[in-house]
Amino acid sequence: MSNRSLALEQTIQRLTNRLVQDPEQVLTDAHDCLLQAKTYNDNAATLQCLLLITQSSWRLKELKASLKYIRAALRLQQSLDNDDYLADIYHYHAVIYWEQAQYYTAQQYWIQSLEQSAWSDNPCIQIEALLGLGNVWRVTEEYKLAKATHELAVRAANSIRHTELEARARIFLSWDLYYLERYPEMLTVLQGADDLLQHNPDKILEAQVWDFRAVALLELGQVDAAEKAANQAHALADTYQSVWMKTLAMMSLAKIELLKGQTEQALKWLREAESHAQFSEVNSDEILARIYQKQSDIAEQMGDMQSAYLAFKHFRSHSLAYVRSQTAQLGSDKARLSKQQLEQKARKLINRIRGLHEYNPDKRYSNMVSETFWWEQLVQLKTELRQSNYSVIVVRHNDPRIIDVCTELTHTLSSSNDFLTRLSSERVGWLIADKGAEAEQLCRTLSQMLTIYPWHRKGLSCELPSVILQNILMFPFTLEQLEQESDNEENLDRGKPA
Repeated sequence: MSNRSLALEQTIQRLTNRLVQDPEQVLTDAHDCLLQAKTYNDNAATLQCLLLITQSSWRLKELKASLKYIRAALRLQQSLDNDDYLADIYHYHAVIYWEQAQYYTAQQYWIQSLEQSAWSDNPCIQIEALLGLGNVWRVTEEYKLAKATHELAVRAANSIRHTELEARARIFLSWDLYYLERYPEMLTVLQGADDLLQHNPDKILEAQVWDFRAVALLELGQVDAAEKAANQAHALADTYQSVWMKTLAMMSLAKIELLKGQTEQALKWLREAESHAQFSEVNSDEILARIYQKQSDIAEQMGDMQSAYLAFKHFRSHSLAYVRSQTAQLGSDKARLSKQQLEQKARKLINRIRGLHEYNPDKRYSNMVSETFWWEQLVQLKTELRQSNYSVIVVRHNDPRIIDVCTELTHTLSSSNDFLTRLSSERVGWLIADKGAEAEQLCRTLSQMLTIYPWHRKGLSCELPSVILQNILMFPFTLEQLEQESDNEENLDRGKPA
């Protein structure tokens, strides 16, 4: 590599590192860098500069410019004898169309990005594409699909220890959970995101975590805790000058004041939110409609019919503008006609990627059997009554990633006469060809292995899994009975005096 190429590469890396903090300056410098790359006939550097200009323009909401440069990047990439940046190029096409509410075109490009990233071994862009596809499904009200896709993104990001991508995936997952009305689970997911963002320079992500936390706490009726979370989101958004996040935090604070019976203070927050939304850099018709609707409701409660009427007029105007905009964008979205084919292809790709990240017994462990076969063996051994030489060990934890590790460790202790299976995402079942003292010793050994296992090296910080040894004759006949038995034991434990 020549000195000029090395210097150019170092410049591009510096610009990439500054992109989030200063997109405007990066845009200017990237144009200068692009001229140098073209002068040196350095195609790789030219592509990287075009991607930088695209990202900077997108962050500055200059969507026409960003689309112009990403198309130039695609033309250049297609003229080369490699596809090194093709997955990235498809991803940024998708991001731009997403901003324009052309969701099916965005979906089409994210599918292409997902497919290409699998060929080019580009895990970060693969995760970005999963995040995008999940968001398309959420905005088109396919909430369960969105949740499943974002859960896969969390797992994929965790597997490569990419804290920012995992945090973003968790934030999007919490959004899916909100629409599914699973508020306690939202808080758990957001706590994980918060832990990951402790040393991240992008404080707007942290503000999003606090805002979603406030929303979840409000739904759970924890008004004081919600107020603290909303204030934290507002403070971060104010410090780091995110108009959009500040608007959302103000809306949460207005809702809190309304629940406390402070209508004047609620109106004050809504007026501030209105002011910020009007000067936001994004299309604000949807959020302004929500603000004016709430203003109208409060004014009506206070008996101020004139203000209620004016606010309602604004609400109607902005809600109609939003609907017209969405309808127009959908009408111009050429990919909408192939919606079904797109979704089918996306599901196939996602299932293939899920297979890489989820436990697959057929490929890895000789003593693993299917869940159905395991239950059949259990019933057969039960019929031997006291002549049976088998016992059952069940390992349980509510995190499937921890159960993956438990499965590996359990398999190392198993023999050819044992039967091991995943009973569910939370349980491993182990039929061991031992009973009495030998079975108890094996159970203690497994418990000790799980205790000393370095969970933090897998990016997991948790309560230890439970390991329970049971007599085969006393063990339930079905998973449903096993789960019911566990629930009953937990209820009894909660009922015990401290």
